[in-house]
Amino acid sequence: MTDPEDPQKQMQEALGNWIKKLDDVQGWREWKRAQIAYTLRFDDEILPAEPALRDFEFESEIDKQHAVLMAYMELVSTLNSLRDVEWYFRRYPFSSAPVTKDSHLRHSCELYFAKFYQFRERLKKLSKAVKEASPGNNLDFGRFIKKYDREFDAEIRERHGMHHNAGFDDVGISRIALFETPGLADDFPFAGVAQREHYRRASREWAARCRRRAGRMSTFLDAVAVSLLDACPFLVVDGPRRSG
Repeated sequence: MTDPEDPQKQMQEALGNWIKKLDDVQGWREWKRAQIAYTLRFDDEILPAEPALRDFEFESEIDKQHAVLMAYMELVSTLNSLRDVEWYFRRYPFSSAPVTKDSHLRHSCELYFAKFYQFRERLKKLSKAVKEASPGNNLDFGRFIKKYDREFDAEIRERHGMHHNAGFDDVGISRIALFETPGLADDFPFAGVAQREHYRRASREWAARCRRRAGRMSTFLDAVAVSLLDACPFLVVDGPRRSG
């Protein structure tokens, strides 16, 4: 039995319970085994896999429920990816490659900002799926997305600016880049030491920001999980639910 105070774990339990029911769908288990075999051996020259299968065709009601589950899992994937970005900030694995420290930080920042927009778009996809699978529910995704937009306004604006105008610019990262400018060492004999210190500071600050904002995104995912468990009768947990 899962903790009713942990809606994401309850949602995982509900997903597991729903997936178990697929074993009763004719042809599903065989299709899944064939799909796994193809993924493992699609380019194997000795034991080639059978040709790739088309997507499994569920009957209409199950297909709509499946769309809800997949849309929710995409939100989970986005949150997990954002948590991964913290470690991109913490590690610089390119010491022997032509990737500068400032370039590494900029790319990590751009990935960081993109995750907030991605989560927003996947919320919209989930909204449509729930409307199809559970008509008549009283969930107000529009209001929820507006609340999300207010919380992550800065990140979403930054993402839009990068996408439509120019790459991400940050004065702290630009300073790190300047220390790699040829000839700067003539004016700053300790440029290398200064660059390393500023890089460490910037990477720590961005990692902390990423961890903090991922925590806020997780609270939105909690709210989504609670709402789905309330609105979708096909999502069943074994113990008491947390009410929304």
